[in-house]
Amino acid sequence: MNHQNKNIGFTTLVVLLISVLGLSSSVSAHNAYRDTCYSVGASGGYAYNIIYGHHGVFDVDAFLPLNPHFEGEINLHATTANTYTVGISAQPKFPIRRNGKDCGEILLETRLMYELFLRNRIHGLAASFSVGYRWEYIYVKIGYGLRLASMMDISPHSTDNGILEPHNLVYHAEVFVRPHTSPWNLSFCVTDMTESQMERMFTPIFIVNSYVDLSPHWRLEMSGRCKPVGIANLAPSFFGAEGKIGARYRF
Repeated sequence: MNHQNKNIGFTTLVVLLISVLGLSSSVSAHNAYRDTCYSVGASGGYAYNIIYGHHGVFDVDAFLPLNPHFEGEINLHATTANTYTVGISAQPKFPIRRNGKDCGEILLETRLMYELFLRNRIHGLAASFSVGYRWEYIYVKIGYGLRLASMMDISPHSTDNGILEPHNLVYHAEVFVRPHTSPWNLSFCVTDMTESQMERMFTPIFIVNSYVDLSPHWRLEMSGRCKPVGIANLAPSFFGAEGKIGARYRF
């Protein structure tokens, strides 16, 4: 992907993307394949990659089904490698019915992330706009992503600008072994964008997710991730992996 120097302010991009979120939230849809109740989750775990070495990862998120037709999410991510991410997403959804039967839903997702790499004095924005389909055992989506990054110490009088990566293919393909109403589930996923990072299209992330309902309100969640670099060429190599465990409270 080509890097292009653009004199684009972070404030302008934030206003633009938040406006898109606002427009998306006005679309009517149907909530069928995630919880209809508000929930808050927290998790922690261990990770390793060839850049940060061994480090801890911590996440807090809130799932917000604002009404039966629209859901949002807020994600906070931190690592002991001194990196941080704040993300928000909005998803209106459209039900699909055939001969009176439920056949899943089409969803639109707008995701915005602010990334802060204090260890490197770099910060940036990443955003994606995608269309997806979700039914009992599958969840797939594809869309457009972009990223803007800049050094934190650039002077207002400097001739240096941020770096804009304007075009990225965002994708997500996930299969589940149980229906969404099951008290436990296991899924396998390949994607290039999670709640805390966006990678280029040729750098996929492989994820295994699972959960077990301990009570009507409490859910135990576990996940493992692996990122091999160079999988699209003839010299694949291991970049990093992480494992997390956490709990979610559903109101």
